[in-house]
Amino acid sequence: MIHYRLATPDDNEQLMTLTSATGMMGEVSLRMERRPDFFRLLHMRGASKVFVALDGCLIIGSLSVSTQKVYVGGEVYPLQYIADFKVAEAYRNKSVEDHLCSQLADYIISIDADLAFLNVSYGNEKPIAFFRNRPGFPDFDNIGFFNMHQFIGRRNRMKPFFYTVECGSVSDELLTFLNVHSSGYELGPVISEENMKDTEVFIVRHHGQLIAAMCLIDTMHAKQNFVIRLSRRWQWLIRALNVWYSISGMSKMPSLHTPVRMLHVKYLAVKDNDFLLARTLLDHARHIVYERGYSFASIGMHERDPLHACTAGMFKLTFRSVGMLVSLKNNRHMIGKVINGVPFKDYSLV
Repeated sequence: MIHYRLATPDDNEQLMTLTSATGMMGEVSLRMERRPDFFRLLHMRGASKVFVALDGCLIIGSLSVSTQKVYVGGEVYPLQYIADFKVAEAYRNKSVEDHLCSQLADYIISIDADLAFLNVSYGNEKPIAFFRNRPGFPDFDNIGFFNMHQFIGRRNRMKPFFYTVECGSVSDELLTFLNVHSSGYELGPVISEENMKDTEVFIVRHHGQLIAAMCLIDTMHAKQNFVIRLSRRWQWLIRALNVWYSISGMSKMPSLHTPVRMLHVKYLAVKDNDFLLARTLLDHARHIVYERGYSFASIGMHERDPLHACTAGMFKLTFRSVGMLVSLKNNRHMIGKVINGVPFKDYSLV
């Protein structure tokens, strides 16, 4: 008989096994790993709970929620980030998904939460029915597409023009600068020193004034993506890139059944959304990726992000997802601010 409960640290091994068994299929198919600790990524996201479905003692499904502080209209609100929705293949379409959603919905309602957010793959825009048959609770709204750009590492840097990128450190000045930038986005994170753990900081100054910052993070200690299948087109492309990578000055591409080594651009903030400043910092990230033997520098951007234009013409792979947001208190004014603004999602935590 299938039953449901909150996960405990003793469930770590089974949750890691479930995660690795439920990959993303497509032209480039990936298997996700969360070794050695499934809960490590959750700790990075914020205070979290994981709901699990069990058939006897076997975990067959999971769903997590993490509380984060975000900006909406420049004001700070709590947000429930929903993730890790996985059901073992043999148990799909047998109401396990609905029961997990119901467990999580009951919890979100019990804590008097309002905003809840989830990501779904491109092509699957229908919101998951977390609140089906619950009178008075609205459906999720589609808040637009997010592009996950993966830039191939590059040996040669772009000419620096007027700007020089320096190594920085976490300081009150940096946190203020990042939060001013983040508050201009909808669902932009409230950035604290805790958010900056394990990140590398790179900055640009002009006449001593901080005008740009980029924070890079390697999340391989918390999650790993393995390439498990490639279409024929991708096989030829990667083979060609790897034959010529040392000559072309581009990073070596990952091979099948090996983890994809990448650095995530966790935060990118530039004064006045300066195109050249953003391009200079992303180019610096690509150079670091090459120097350290990684394959990609990745960044997630909403389709309306003004910094999106700086990625034009850069050699990259792009994956798309859809942001879904609900206000349980049916605050249409708040939802409207997000839909009409520029949403943000930290893809290093996905």
